[in-house]
Amino acid sequence: MTGKQTQGIERNIDAANQFLSRVQSLAPTAREQIGQEAFGSTPHTSAMMMVADELSALKNNDREGRLGSFLVDLEQRVEGMGMEPELADLVKAAARGLLVQGSPGLERAARQLYSPFERVVPLQPGSD
Repeated sequence: MTGKQTQGIERNIDAANQFLSRVQSLAPTAREQIGQEAFGSTPHTSAMMMVADELSALKNNDREGRLGSFLVDLEQRVEGMGMEPELADLVKAAARGLLVQGSPGLERAARQLYSPFERVVPLQPGSD
């Protein structure tokens, strides 16, 4: 991985960590405001597939294994939040979308995966 790619991955992992912390701290009433209508829709599923392909490519080039470690941590952290399965899947998808932000051609997919959270957990400055 080049230095620029490494910095991008580090920045994106930080953004995803911040997102997870913010979701975890949400009150139950705020969690209820997260739009779940995107779950299973064609645009959401397509975005998930595009992001998954990019994450696979990034993981293959990440010699230090930071991305793979974060993805394992992501699963564990979300599981520990005790959410309904659909909401948990939306959280994981949004975090994965944050991991690929800045990747050419994936801006729309990353936004699609984050869109259910925009009202409740707006993107932090510098994380979009």
